[in-house]
Amino acid sequence: MTSHQVSGPFVCAPNGWRIAIGDPESSDITVVPVIGWQPRAEDKAESSVEGSALEPVVLFDNVKEPIITTVADTIAGWSKGTYVHQVLAPGASVREVPEGWTVVDPYEG
Repeated sequence: MTSHQVSGPFVCAPNGWRIAIGDPESSDITVVPVIGWQPRAEDKAESSVEGSALEPVVLFDNVKEPIITTVADTIAGWSKGTYVHQVLAPGASVREVPEGWTVVDPYEG
């Protein structure tokens, strides 16, 4: 399992919260579950979620290679222009998907 350093107190997220991450290079929006929130790292100028003092911690539950990381680290490691498309409350759906893009949500259905 790949994990990254947590830089402060970690608070578990209630079940059902998700983050939709837009990747212009692959023309898709990937939806991942939020497992918690932590204070933004002091060396980061801003949170991946505009105006938030907290950074979401997410799970990519890949078979044989699960990843627990922050959204900021995810965005930094993906293609240029990757962004937080939406923070999804339990039961909410991805909205305003750009034309021609695909939503990748392994938990949908």
